[in-house]
Amino acid sequence: MEIVKHLNLDQNEIDFFHDTPCVIAMGTFDGLHKGHRDVIDAAASYARTHQLRLAVFTFSNHPYATIRPSAIPQSLISPEEKIRLLKRWGVDLLIDVPFNRQLSLLSPEGFLQKLRMFNFSCLVCGTNFTYGFRGSGNTDTLVKSGKEHGFDVMIRPLLEYKNKVISSTRIRRAIADGNLRDAEYMLGRFCSVEGIVHKGFQRGRTLGFPTANLYVNRSGSALPPAGVYALQVRDGEKLYNGVGNLGMNPTFDDVVREVLEVHLFGCNENLYGHILETAFCRFLRNERRFSSLDELKAQLEKDKADALAWFASQDNEQ
Repeated sequence: MEIVKHLNLDQNEIDFFHDTPCVIAMGTFDGLHKGHRDVIDAAASYARTHQLRLAVFTFSNHPYATIRPSAIPQSLISPEEKIRLLKRWGVDLLIDVPFNRQLSLLSPEGFLQKLRMFNFSCLVCGTNFTYGFRGSGNTDTLVKSGKEHGFDVMIRPLLEYKNKVISSTRIRRAIADGNLRDAEYMLGRFCSVEGIVHKGFQRGRTLGFPTANLYVNRSGSALPPAGVYALQVRDGEKLYNGVGNLGMNPTFDDVVREVLEVHLFGCNENLYGHILETAFCRFLRNERRFSSLDELKAQLEKDKADALAWFASQDNEQ
């Protein structure tokens, strides 16, 4: 998958795209949830039918970073996970540009003029798509421009779940409330968080449960309530099942910030400094304080057994 991170193309790049026409799926795509996937799938179908490249236009940051910095919502997906998913979905070209003041001031026609450098035959978006200065362009103006300039436009209806529109805002609320199954359905995958492994107190190692410790930030990432979860963890190309505690580890009084402590099944590697993508698969229990290390160790054994049993049940369903 080719990735373009700006709209200031040189003549060689313009000439290349002129020779490789495409269809572009457009959207903020801040969660790559099922509604976003529907738009991209519709563009993919058009691309196959007309033998075009499949392109996705989106932003590398949330538009609120420029418009309302104090209101930037929690992230639902890391940049690395976004790229991995789009590759899996068959995207040939990702136009992943920062939403900045220059872009925000473009008129609707000015925005489309920028996209024309990619030689599109069709634009695909959802019914709530807006573009141009202060969102002054919408699906009506897009269809009108298509008729005037000779390109196709596909407008996809918004998908619903439980009679309500699937949205990133609704998914964030479900995650915060601990409704992981609702979040999973609307996302089309488990909710996850990315973090760098830091060195902890190594207490888990002494108890026979070594953990990778990830500092988390609820203001930056959508996270479920504190507790113990069955987890799936991606370390580069490696994927592990595991169990972990999200919270402040109340048994000890020296934890000063929220941390995700992850015990990976079958992993004996030194993970310090690694970037892990950790998916919350199943809530197992609430976080609690233990009166002794023996009591804690016994509960960790049970947590591991419960997580293994859940993963086994999923394998049996497949």
